[in-house]
Amino acid sequence: IDAQEPSKFEKILDISPDQKFAVLISCSSEPEDPNHIDSSLISAVKFVSLPSKRIVMDLQNYDGSAAHVIWSPDSNWLAFSSSSGPRVTDTYVYHRSGDDFGEVKTENLQVDVKGDVRNQYVTPLRWVKPAVLLLEQLSIFRGGDGKDATYQFTARFDEKTGKFQIISKKKVPSKE
Repeated sequence: IDAQEPSKFEKILDISPDQKFAVLISCSSEPEDPNHIDSSLISAVKFVSLPSKRIVMDLQNYDGSAAHVIWSPDSNWLAFSSSSGPRVTDTYVYHRSGDDFGEVKTENLQVDVKGDVRNQYVTPLRWVKPAVLLLEQLSIFRGGDGKDATYQFTARFDEKTGKFQIISKKKVPSKE
Protein backbone atom coordinates (compact mmCIF):
# COMPACT_ATOMS: atom_id res chain seq x y z
CA ILE A 1 0.00 0.00 0.00
CA ASP A 2 1.42 3.35 -1.04
CA ALA A 3 0.54 5.94 1.60
CA GLN A 4 2.05 8.86 -0.32
CA GLU A 5 -0.41 11.27 -1.84
CA PRO A 6 -0.11 11.54 -5.60
CA SER A 7 1.64 14.69 -6.80
CA LYS A 8 -0.48 17.51 -8.15
CA PHE A 9 2.37 18.67 -10.41
CA GLU A 10 5.59 17.15 -11.75
CA LYS A 11 8.44 18.68 -13.69
CA ILE A 12 11.43 17.03 -15.38
CA LEU A 13 14.74 18.95 -15.17
CA ASP A 14 18.44 18.42 -15.88
CA ILE A 15 18.03 15.66 -18.48
CA SER A 16 21.25 13.74 -19.18
CA PRO A 17 22.91 14.24 -22.60
CA ASP A 18 21.93 10.68 -23.58
CA GLN A 19 18.29 11.39 -22.54
CA LYS A 20 18.23 8.37 -20.18
CA PHE A 21 18.17 10.12 -16.77
CA ALA A 22 16.71 13.29 -15.26
CA VAL A 23 15.62 15.06 -12.10
CA LEU A 24 11.89 14.75 -11.32
CA ILE A 25 10.36 17.41 -9.07
CA SER A 26 7.00 16.60 -7.47
CA CYS A 27 4.86 19.37 -6.00
CA SER A 28 1.89 19.38 -3.63
CA SER A 29 0.15 21.93 -5.85
CA GLU A 30 0.74 23.58 -9.20
CA PRO A 31 3.26 26.45 -8.92
CA GLU A 32 2.39 29.91 -10.21
CA ASP A 33 5.56 29.87 -12.31
CA PRO A 34 6.70 26.35 -13.33
CA ASN A 35 10.18 27.74 -14.15
CA HIS A 36 10.71 29.11 -10.61
CA ILE A 37 9.13 26.63 -8.20
CA ASP A 38 8.83 27.78 -4.58
CA SER A 39 10.59 25.18 -2.40
CA SER A 40 7.59 25.13 -0.01
CA LEU A 41 5.53 23.47 -2.79
CA ILE A 42 8.11 20.75 -3.49
CA SER A 43 7.11 17.40 -1.99
CA ALA A 44 9.91 15.30 -3.50
CA VAL A 45 13.00 15.58 -5.70
CA LYS A 46 14.06 12.31 -7.28
CA PHE A 47 16.74 11.29 -9.73
CA VAL A 48 14.98 8.99 -12.21
CA SER A 49 15.64 6.90 -15.30
CA LEU A 50 13.72 7.81 -18.44
CA PRO A 51 11.20 7.12 -19.83
CA SER A 52 10.02 4.82 -16.98
CA LYS A 53 10.63 7.39 -14.17
CA ARG A 54 12.14 4.59 -12.05
CA ILE A 55 13.62 6.23 -8.95
CA VAL A 56 17.42 5.97 -8.80
CA MET A 57 17.94 8.23 -5.73
CA ASP A 58 16.59 11.13 -3.67
CA LEU A 59 18.01 14.59 -4.43
CA GLN A 60 16.18 16.89 -2.03
CA ASN A 61 18.06 19.58 -0.11
CA TYR A 62 17.50 20.10 3.62
CA ASP A 63 15.42 23.20 2.80
CA GLY A 64 13.23 21.28 0.36
CA SER A 65 14.70 22.80 -2.79
CA ALA A 66 15.90 20.77 -5.75
CA ALA A 67 19.55 20.09 -6.41
CA HIS A 68 20.80 21.26 -9.83
CA VAL A 69 22.57 18.39 -11.59
CA ILE A 70 25.64 18.99 -13.78
CA TRP A 71 26.19 16.22 -16.34
CA SER A 72 29.41 15.09 -18.00
CA PRO A 73 29.13 15.06 -21.82
CA ASP A 74 29.18 11.23 -21.86
CA SER A 75 26.31 11.00 -19.28
CA ASN A 76 28.45 8.77 -17.04
CA TRP A 77 29.19 11.37 -14.34
CA LEU A 78 26.90 13.73 -12.48
CA ALA A 79 27.61 16.30 -9.82
CA PHE A 80 25.40 18.52 -7.70
CA SER A 81 25.73 20.66 -4.63
CA SER A 82 23.50 20.06 -1.67
CA SER A 83 22.99 22.09 1.47
CA SER A 84 23.71 20.11 4.60
CA GLY A 85 22.77 23.15 6.68
CA PRO A 86 22.34 26.91 6.35
CA ARG A 87 26.09 27.67 6.19
CA VAL A 88 27.51 24.74 4.22
CA THR A 89 27.09 23.45 0.69
CA ASP A 90 28.90 20.29 -0.35
CA THR A 91 29.35 18.78 -3.79
CA TYR A 92 28.30 15.20 -4.41
CA VAL A 93 29.50 13.16 -7.38
CA TYR A 94 28.09 9.95 -8.82
CA HIS A 95 29.55 7.65 -11.47
CA ARG A 96 27.41 5.48 -13.69
CA SER A 97 27.75 1.73 -13.79
CA GLY A 98 25.14 0.16 -16.06
CA ASP A 99 21.73 1.53 -15.06
CA ASP A 100 22.79 2.66 -11.60
CA PHE A 101 24.98 5.38 -10.14
CA GLY A 102 27.44 4.91 -7.29
CA GLU A 103 28.52 7.75 -5.04
CA VAL A 104 32.16 8.78 -5.33
CA LYS A 105 34.09 9.90 -2.22
CA THR A 106 34.27 13.70 -2.19
CA GLU A 107 35.35 14.50 1.38
CA ASN A 108 38.40 16.39 0.11
CA LEU A 109 36.61 18.24 -2.69
CA GLN A 110 37.50 21.71 -1.45
CA VAL A 111 40.38 24.16 -1.39
CA ASP A 112 42.16 24.82 1.92
CA VAL A 113 41.95 28.49 2.85
CA LYS A 114 43.69 30.40 5.63
CA GLY A 115 41.48 32.09 8.21
CA ASP A 116 38.43 31.35 10.34
CA VAL A 117 35.79 30.23 7.83
CA ARG A 118 32.19 30.81 8.91
CA ASN A 119 30.32 29.73 5.77
CA GLN A 120 31.59 27.63 2.89
CA TYR A 121 29.83 26.84 -0.37
CA VAL A 122 31.32 24.43 -2.93
CA THR A 123 29.45 24.26 -6.22
CA PRO A 124 30.17 22.26 -9.38
CA LEU A 125 30.33 24.46 -12.50
CA ARG A 126 30.90 22.02 -15.37
CA TRP A 127 32.65 18.84 -16.42
CA VAL A 128 35.83 19.68 -18.35
CA LYS A 129 35.78 16.09 -19.62
CA PRO A 130 34.64 12.79 -18.08
CA ALA A 131 36.07 12.41 -14.55
CA VAL A 132 37.42 16.01 -14.52
CA LEU A 133 35.20 18.57 -12.76
CA LEU A 134 35.51 22.37 -12.49
CA LEU A 135 34.17 23.72 -9.18
CA GLU A 136 33.83 27.03 -7.38
CA GLN A 137 34.28 27.59 -3.66
CA LEU A 138 33.09 30.64 -1.75
CA SER A 139 34.51 30.99 1.75
CA ILE A 140 33.07 33.63 4.09
CA PHE A 141 35.24 34.46 7.09
CA ARG A 142 34.17 35.28 10.66
CA GLY A 143 34.26 38.97 11.41
CA GLY A 144 33.28 39.79 7.86
CA ASP A 145 35.19 42.86 6.68
CA GLY A 146 34.17 41.82 3.17
CA LYS A 147 37.25 39.64 2.82
CA ASP A 148 35.43 36.64 1.40
CA ALA A 149 37.44 34.41 -0.91
CA THR A 150 36.28 32.71 -4.10
CA TYR A 151 38.33 29.99 -5.78
CA GLN A 152 37.81 28.01 -8.94
CA PHE A 153 39.47 24.62 -8.90
CA THR A 154 39.64 21.53 -11.05
CA ALA A 155 39.47 18.03 -9.62
CA ARG A 156 40.24 14.78 -11.41
CA PHE A 157 38.96 11.39 -10.30
CA ASP A 158 41.84 9.00 -9.63
CA GLU A 159 40.81 5.43 -10.53
CA LYS A 160 43.57 3.95 -8.32
CA THR A 161 42.57 5.71 -5.08
CA GLY A 162 38.85 6.05 -5.83
CA LYS A 163 39.03 9.72 -4.83
CA PHE A 164 39.24 13.12 -6.44
CA GLN A 165 42.59 14.93 -6.60
CA ILE A 166 42.70 18.70 -7.00
CA ILE A 167 44.87 19.37 -10.06
CA SER A 168 44.60 23.18 -10.30
CA LYS A 169 43.20 26.14 -8.39
CA LYS A 170 43.01 29.88 -8.85
CA LYS A 171 41.64 32.68 -6.74
CA VAL A 172 38.85 34.61 -8.42
CA PRO A 173 39.17 38.39 -7.93
CA SER A 174 36.42 39.80 -5.71
CA LYS A 175 33.59 41.63 -7.44
CA GLU A 176 33.99 44.80 -5.35
